[in-house]
Amino acid sequence: MKVEYYYSIASPFSYLALERFLSLVKKYNLEIEEKPLDLVGKIFSNTGGLPVPKRHPSRQKYRLIEIDRIAKKFNVKINKQPKFFPPSDPHLPAKFVIAACKKGDKLRFGKTCLEYIWSLEKDISDYKILEEICEKLKLNFEEIKNLALSDEIDLKYKKNSKDAIDQNVFGAPSYVFENEIFWGQDRLEYLEDAIKKTTN
Repeated sequence: MKVEYYYSIASPFSYLALERFLSLVKKYNLEIEEKPLDLVGKIFSNTGGLPVPKRHPSRQKYRLIEIDRIAKKFNVKINKQPKFFPPSDPHLPAKFVIAACKKGDKLRFGKTCLEYIWSLEKDISDYKILEEICEKLKLNFEEIKNLALSDEIDLKYKKNSKDAIDQNVFGAPSYVFENEIFWGQDRLEYLEDAIKKTTN
């Protein structure tokens, strides 16, 4: 069973959903097509979304309340207002994720990027931090970097966002299963229900 996994490597809700999603992947032996996307530059601009600083203050305030609630409910360590959010260059780490996937290392690089922003207060736009992640995951930094900066990966990154828009994805995280979209960390239960139906 295949799930297309659309997420932003800078999204707190992608981070908050992470362990629960990975549990589903393991539980049902899911095939995951990992698709980091350009949430602000492409998805929001094409679907009417707004980056956090441009939202009404009441929405910004409530966002922090929700992050806190979810983190407490699922016992996730998070800094609601991390030092390096948003990343100065969100595209670079996303391309590193795609490069790692290309090399067969799925889900780990993106997971680590999310942890580095929301828990460890590290700047994933910094090459030194990306090198640190490669070392942690036992990946060859120069190899991953060269691939991440290639035209091939740039095109794949752009295609991820185009695919998302074509499938009516408008936020992150979004999970597409059997042509049905499940948007948000609070839709994982519904995603599991849909998976169960195909296994019965």
